[in-house]
Amino acid sequence: MVPPISLTQDPPPTSPVFFNPAAALNRDISVAITAGTDGTTFCDSMSGVGARGVRIANEVERIEKVTMVDFNAAALEAAKGSAALNKVGSKCEFSDSETTSYLVSRYGRDERFDYVDVDPFGSPVRQLQGAISSASDGGIVSITATDTAVLCGVYPRVSFRRYGALSLKNHSGHETGLRILAGALAREGAKLDVGIEPVFVHSTRHYLRLFFRVSSGAAAAEESIGHLGYLSWCFHCGHTASSRQEERVCSACGKKAKTAGPLWTDGLADPEVLGRASAAADRMERAPAARLIRSLEGVNGFPPWSFSIEGASSSLKAATVPEPLVRRLLLEKGWRVMRTPFEKTGIKTDAPYQEFLLAVEESMVTGRHS
Repeated sequence: MVPPISLTQDPPPTSPVFFNPAAALNRDISVAITAGTDGTTFCDSMSGVGARGVRIANEVERIEKVTMVDFNAAALEAAKGSAALNKVGSKCEFSDSETTSYLVSRYGRDERFDYVDVDPFGSPVRQLQGAISSASDGGIVSITATDTAVLCGVYPRVSFRRYGALSLKNHSGHETGLRILAGALAREGAKLDVGIEPVFVHSTRHYLRLFFRVSSGAAAAEESIGHLGYLSWCFHCGHTASSRQEERVCSACGKKAKTAGPLWTDGLADPEVLGRASAAADRMERAPAARLIRSLEGVNGFPPWSFSIEGASSSLKAATVPEPLVRRLLLEKGWRVMRTPFEKTGIKTDAPYQEFLLAVEESMVTGRHS
């Protein structure tokens, strides 16, 4: 049901309809998270040709109704045809609508959804409030942001304009970007007396993606915004910290520090969701999705940043040392450590930066004598 050129041209053309084969992992994870949580209704609010919505209807038996929304009539016709070919037409409904207005129209009505997916080109800021408005109490919302340069620190002022938070370009930029997006969602939800709780996040290819649960009520909203704070990073000594208030002076060396926020400083994953979703991915034989979901196991127990071994080695004017060696040395000293699931390389640890840097230095010596 998609133009053949969509399967061979990279990136695929957007006209007459858009289908991206490279987003298969994105859709695999959506199916796994949906299968690993509760709910019976799903809204694919930017459905295109229905690649995600039809898979949800076809692969998650518990789902009773999938609503696919798009204002491209040709794409919606392809989605209808795909649903029929997959014999899930009776579970699907279609709306020729603009996403933001459709989602906002659900506010205060009974026709809200247990799952709402928003996967735009660029920034999702126009859809944030609508996505929260259209989700049922306890429902799951998934949001994609492809403006990673903005969220990850290349354009901090644009980040402030769009998301109400300054971004930061350092060794932990993707995680910071995810936390800025979560913080923006917490503030949007608070306007509606709705709280949010991230259940799974990932940074893949050119996009950031966040799944979160919504909870109705002023108390839930207050709890969510209570998890907002700031990150400070000293580019002189490397010290990194989080706090409720902005700290522009490094508490370690007293020099000027760079800051990011306000952003989400609490956990980014629900362990129960990770377990059920990764098991679902295993059943579907989607190994990359299962590995990515499992990569967040234990992440909530670490500070909201990571350190770069490459960056530390460079600051010491030495070749990059092996990550396993640095991790072992930190563990031997009693620090906790794991590979960061958010950056291409790096580790998360509860050790302060100077202890991490010392482990890198010791790894250089150990490596020379091994």
